Amino acid sequence: MATRETHLGGALLAAMVLLVLLASGGAAQEEPTARVVPTNEVVITGYGTVGYAFGTQGENENAFTTSISPIFLFQFQDRVLFEAEFEFELTEGVTETGLEYAQLDLLLHDNFTLVGGKFLLPFGIFGERLHPTWINKFPTSPPLYGHHVAAFGAEPLVPIISDIGVMGRGVLSTGPVNVSATAYVTQGPAAEDETAAIAELIFPASSSDNNNGKMVGGRLDLSLPPDAELNVSYFNGDYDELGVLDLTGWNVAAEVRRANLEIRGEYIQTRQEVETPAGFPTVKRHGFYAQVAYRVGPWEPVFRWTQVFDAKLNGQTQQEGAWQAGFGLDYWLSPSIAVMAGYELNREDVTELDNDRIVLHIAYGF
Repeated sequence: MATRETHLGGALLAAMVLLVLLASGGAAQEEPTARVVPTNEVVITGYGTVGYAFGTQGENENAFTTSISPIFLFQFQDRVLFEAEFEFELTEGVTETGLEYAQLDLLLHDNFTLVGGKFLLPFGIFGERLHPTWINKFPTSPPLYGHHVAAFGAEPLVPIISDIGVMGRGVLSTGPVNVSATAYVTQGPAAEDETAAIAELIFPASSSDNNNGKMVGGRLDLSLPPDAELNVSYFNGDYDELGVLDLTGWNVAAEVRRANLEIRGEYIQTRQEVETPAGFPTVKRHGFYAQVAYRVGPWEPVFRWTQVFDAKLNGQTQQEGAWQAGFGLDYWLSPSIAVMAGYELNREDVTELDNDRIVLHIAYGF
């Protein structure tokens, strides 16, 4: 039930905040160092993409795409930073606009930052760090996430979540293994149609919540510089108007870098409570992706495997699983400009699909 999971999430949030504050307090006993106070600064950065996708089967998708995501950074002295990202994308002849995030960062200590506003949730790594088109080394996102993904046979497990709330980030220890923690409280998910047997959930990032509960979560990061990183993430929040049904998510992410080789992957599991005449069973969904890239001069071949398993309710399959094999090749004109080509081979576990496609794009980080 939602109450049990909320108590667990609240305990996790309290524990993580306590760890962060202890780390901040311990570090505060060090000798103060001289600090250079800069003047107020404004920086405009971001990224843009021009692409083309066409299907090799089925309806033969054939479309050009373009988008731009400007990022505005406003800094006051060296303790206050406001940052915001907007997204402008042309879809079916209409320019769609969106506010990716708009957050205020207060650097309360060298090892602790308090964040408020709309921010990308630190659930996993891809959504918060890798989804910009010039950073993501494949021209589309992993189908686990609902972001620039064509239908491949299974619904995404989670969107790239951007929500409104407060968040604390703290460095717990440095040395051979760096340990940091993040904890947050946000508005949480909502159901698009609560009358459906399995409600489709969204994260509306509204200034008003649809229930009295809040979503809590966090991430623990273990880093072994400069080669490896391991991250564990969690969230839990009510999604119905009565605050009875909840959604829980877990993520384990890992990355290894060695010279020109990069290997990364993520596993996601979600558990969504639903209401039935017999009670409140849970729909379990899970999947993973693994990606390998190897740089040879300006060229970088990429291979990505994604698998989403069957969604189960009381042991019965509610949604079929699917897998995707992605073959990509990037050519880097500069460290922030790349021409990327990818071929997506899509297969569902039972139903035959006809939606393989080729995607090309040029991504420019500025």
